[in-house]
Amino acid sequence: MVKNTTGGTGTKSLARKHQSAGDGCHLRLPECELEIVACVTKMLGNGMCEVYTNNNIRLIGHIRNSFRGKNKRHNLISPPCIVMIGLHEWEKAPKNCNIMVVYSTNQVEQLRNIPTIKMDHLISLQMTGTFQSGKKVQTDFDFAEEEIPEIAPQQLPKNSIEFDLDMEEQVDIDDI
Repeated sequence: MVKNTTGGTGTKSLARKHQSAGDGCHLRLPECELEIVACVTKMLGNGMCEVYTNNNIRLIGHIRNSFRGKNKRHNLISPPCIVMIGLHEWEKAPKNCNIMVVYSTNQVEQLRNIPTIKMDHLISLQMTGTFQSGKKVQTDFDFAEEEIPEIAPQQLPKNSIEFDLDMEEQVDIDDI
């Protein structure tokens, strides 16, 4: 029989030699007007996701190969995470973008402290987990009392049992 020199399924890909220690310390900031901080709201599949900017613009973000494979372990993209996107300069009306950096929760807190980066809408979008588009979303509920029809004894199934409850005694939940 052949000797197992790889150590099992995918063990070499999870080895420490593939991990980089310096990624957690460095905070990548937007360097030009084509780099924007945004929030992922929906995963579309096939390497794409729905992204909203701070100006409430909907874009389709393309997940490139640097976020797949071994690198996916530390750059997991899932709603609602904060990412930095790069707009395509050849599109006049932006509708597509590339995802460049996925920020962790500590890095998001550092970004909030920088006054030049506006991300108030992104933080509220991330906290609520829902997005309100141009459509009006109803969040209030109206509860109405509805009369429940009484079941006549003739309509009861044959193997049903009737119970009479005495409402004189109160049941204490702690006694149960």
